Amino acid sequence: MLTEAGIKAAIRHAPTSGKAQTIIKDAGPRGAGRLALIVRPLATRVASEWYAVYFRDGERRLTKIGAYPDIGLADARQKFRDEYAPTILRGAEPRNKFARRLHRRNARSVTVRELFEAYIKHLKKEDKSASYTAERVLLKREDSAVSMIGGDRLACDIEAEDIMPLLSAIHARGRVAMAHSVRSWIHSAFAFGMKAENDYTRQNEAAKWGIKHNPATAIPTDPNASCPSNRYLSPSELRAFWLWCEQNESRSNLCIALRLMMATGQRVQEIVRMSKAGYLADEAMFEWDKTKNGLPHSIPLPRQAVGIMSGLRHNSHGLYFPHHWRPEEHALYTGPNKQVHIYIEETGAVPFVPRDLRRTWKTLAGRAGVSKEDRDRIQNHVKGDVSSRHYDRYDYIKEKRAGMLKWQKFLDDILSGKIKE
Repeated sequence: MLTEAGIKAAIRHAPTSGKAQTIIKDAGPRGAGRLALIVRPLATRVASEWYAVYFRDGERRLTKIGAYPDIGLADARQKFRDEYAPTILRGAEPRNKFARRLHRRNARSVTVRELFEAYIKHLKKEDKSASYTAERVLLKREDSAVSMIGGDRLACDIEAEDIMPLLSAIHARGRVAMAHSVRSWIHSAFAFGMKAENDYTRQNEAAKWGIKHNPATAIPTDPNASCPSNRYLSPSELRAFWLWCEQNESRSNLCIALRLMMATGQRVQEIVRMSKAGYLADEAMFEWDKTKNGLPHSIPLPRQAVGIMSGLRHNSHGLYFPHHWRPEEHALYTGPNKQVHIYIEETGAVPFVPRDLRRTWKTLAGRAGVSKEDRDRIQNHVKGDVSSRHYDRYDYIKEKRAGMLKWQKFLDDILSGKIKE
C-alpha cells in the first residue's frame, strides 16, 4: 500500500538497497490495474516515477503517469482513478491519451465506494437507525461489499456476476441471513443512486452517475433467510430481565433504556434518541417529532416509565442516552443489543434480541386487555387506509392513555410475581 512514509523510506534506502528498482503498489480491484511507484537508484540521484501497472494477454505492462514528487501521492491516485483505471477496466489501451479521455471518469461515473458513501451519508442525514449496520456491511468490515466488489470500479459497470462471489462466500460459511442482508444493502444502495439522479426535487444535489439498472435485482432473494421471529418473553422472563436491568444500571445506562422499552413497547431507536425536549413531565407523556415512518409520535407513559424518567438525567446536550465518546450524539442503536447478550451469557436465559421486547409488549398488552387498534397506535404502527393517511388528524391520546392504564396494572402484576405464565 502506498503511503508517504513508505515512499520516503524507499527513496532513502534505494542507493544502499542493492536492488535495481523498488516497486510499491496500491491495492485495487481485480482487472483495474494498480497504481505503482518505481524507485531506481541512479549514478547521481534516485528516480521515482508513477506507473499504471496492468495485464494484457497474460503479460504485465506499464504505462508512465509522471514523476514523484512533481505529482504527489494524492494527485497520482486521483489521476489513476479518473483516467487509467476506467480505461484498463474497459480493455482499452491506457497509453493512448484519446482512449483515456474517452473513458475518463466524470460527473456521470462514480465509483462503487463513492456510491456506498453517498448512500450512507443519506441514511445518516435521515437519521435512519440502519445507517450503522449499512456502513459496516458496505464499507467497514474486513469482508465489506466495497472491498470484495472493488471500490474503484465504476458503479455503472457493476453487474450481478460481480456481486455473486461475495454473496456465495458468505452463504457458504453458513451465514444465510447475512448473505440475504448484504444483498439487500447493495440493492438499496444502487436503488438510491438511480433515484437520486432522477429526483426532480433535488437536482442541485443529485449527481449524474449514469446507473441505468440495479445489478442486485437479477439476484433472487433467499426465502429461507427472512423468516419472521416469533420470540417473545413470558411474564416470568420479562420480570427476570427487568430485575437484572434494574440491578445493572451502574454498568450501563442502556439497561435503563431496555426497561423503558419493556414499559412502553417502543422501538430501540426511539428510546435511544429520547431527549429533554420530548419529555412532558407534567402530562406524563413523551413526544418524538420524527420516527421510523417519518411521522411524529406521542405516548402517555405508564407509572413504571414515569418512575424511571424521574430518576434519569440528561446531559448538557439534552440527551438521556448519549454516545460514550461523542456526548452531542445519542448512543448507538446497537448498544442495547450488547446488554442483552451480557444478560444471556450471565444467566443462561433463552436467547432474544431487543426487538423481541417490542413483540413482548404487543403480546402481553393484548393479554392485559388493550385492543389491537390501541396497541398499534401506542407502538406507532401506521394505518394503511386512506382515512388515516389523509384525513384523520385526531391524536387518540385519550385512547392511548386508557390502554396504558390497563398495561400499567398488568405490568405491576408481572413485576410483583402475581402473573408468571
